[in-house]
Amino acid sequence: MGNGSALYGPLKHLLASLPMRAELRSCCTAEVASPCCPHHFQPTRQQGLDLARGAPAWEIRFYSVAMLEQIHLLAAVTVLGVLEQAYFFLQVIHARRKFGISPPNISGPPEFERIFRAQVNSSEYFPIFVALLWQAGLFFHQGLAAALGLLYLYSRYCYFMGYRASSSDRLTPIYFSTGVLWVLIAAATLGLLHFFLSHYVGLNVLRLIAA
Repeated sequence: MGNGSALYGPLKHLLASLPMRAELRSCCTAEVASPCCPHHFQPTRQQGLDLARGAPAWEIRFYSVAMLEQIHLLAAVTVLGVLEQAYFFLQVIHARRKFGISPPNISGPPEFERIFRAQVNSSEYFPIFVALLWQAGLFFHQGLAAALGLLYLYSRYCYFMGYRASSSDRLTPIYFSTGVLWVLIAAATLGLLHFFLSHYVGLNVLRLIAA
């Protein structure tokens, strides 16, 4: 704590002389939206470090709101995905009780085995989906990634319900969900490539493509 205070003291004095300080103090009373308001404030890396070292609470609030606006759609889709996984898990529990199959047994009537396999397959792909969702959302476009995430969750629901009915009904949804994953992979790859090239090489790939 002592070292953090010692580091933050000179930085606080330095930041006090910057125009950003005055703007942050006055933006809440301005009649016209200011770039430093919660919907426009984009702190630099150094400002983020200063906030982490103990900046005033109102500055942290501005920073937090700006950050949350860049991930709230991804977080909502992630929660929906977790709820969907919980629903699949409860369906397996219900099927075990219905057919009298106690853990750790996984064999039984075809109806039970289809439900069990649908749940296992969905849970196996879920970590891959979440990782790609966040990478595509953070480095490419949050709205597009969230929309693709909703499509993936819907296709997974159709896969589960179709597999529960018959093995053949699972094919179309599983192919569709796999295609969505490939689109997320492409978006995440392009976003990461653009970030690394622009950040370390100074090459703006999107500007070159647009040209």
